[in-house]
Amino acid sequence: MTKSNPLGCLEFIGTKVFPIAISTISLILSTFNLYVNSLRAPNITFTVAPYVSQVVDNASGNESFFIPLTAINRGARPGTILSFELTVTYLPTQKQASYFGQYYAKPDEQRLLGDSFSPMTIQGYSTESNIVCFYPQGSRSGNLLAEAGEYTFEVKAVTVNINGSSTKNITQMFRVTLTDDMVAAINSAPDGEYPFPLRIETGQ
Repeated sequence: MTKSNPLGCLEFIGTKVFPIAISTISLILSTFNLYVNSLRAPNITFTVAPYVSQVVDNASGNESFFIPLTAINRGARPGTILSFELTVTYLPTQKQASYFGQYYAKPDEQRLLGDSFSPMTIQGYSTESNIVCFYPQGSRSGNLLAEAGEYTFEVKAVTVNINGSSTKNITQMFRVTLTDDMVAAINSAPDGEYPFPLRIETGQ
């Protein structure tokens, strides 16, 4: 009669199960690393610097806003921002004006107008910073930033996924408050340009 050998069974199980378990864990880790490093879809957000400049174009007389923006891609694949749009609202009266990103102005450059706007592509796990110059949508007379009080700025970016089949809107909103002294400084500027950036007082 053959006697059972429990220790032999355990040794057999150990020689088979442990290598399989280690291989399985290695496969899971490799798959996860592949997803994180190469396959994760683009995840784009953007942030607004704490200052915005109001500029009046001498040629057209149009009011424009120069806003430093940093786009962030937390995905592995490249993503693209197709366009930027801006809506400014004067809260006391709810008067609104719309603007669109027409130019880039690179930081630390003296020229006001940089390269013409083009879609912004952000590589995986990276950032892209530009000063976006927003100009009015359509012609109109007068400037919105002409009275003391609180204004909201809503910046919308239109992004496209990796295969271009769908788009997504992402937004950032902040507020700027103009005092009577600031309005007087705007009105006293010979070309209508506010002489220093407006401080963003409340982020959302």
